[in-house]
Amino acid sequence: MMVSKIALFIFLSMSASVVSATTHIIKFGGPLGKRYAPASLTVAVGDTIVWIGDFDNHSLSLMKAPAAAKGFKSIQSGSTFRYIVSVPGEYDYQCDDHVDQGMIGSFTAVASGTKIESVH
Repeated sequence: MMVSKIALFIFLSMSASVVSATTHIIKFGGPLGKRYAPASLTVAVGDTIVWIGDFDNHSLSLMKAPAAAKGFKSIQSGSTFRYIVSVPGEYDYQCDDHVDQGMIGSFTAVASGTKIESVH
């Protein structure tokens, strides 16, 4: 009986952390032109970032990330791209086609459970 209570506790703990994950939307192109909105943000490990825009005209690459983070390079098709943040640290991304025109963005990932202050 004790083992099943421990298993239930572990399951509920894991479920709670999954439920608390947030999805962040970054839009680009169209009326935004050659910029990302927002251009920077703070997320928690476990959160998902979704870029929404025209990848045919604005290919997306991760240029800087913590050593253990999964990267991505030259996302060139579709209208959405999802990235689940798994490592805390600083991340920089860019439009490969318009980086020289300032089409860059960044996000900071903090440890899960860290309070994130939103700026309005």
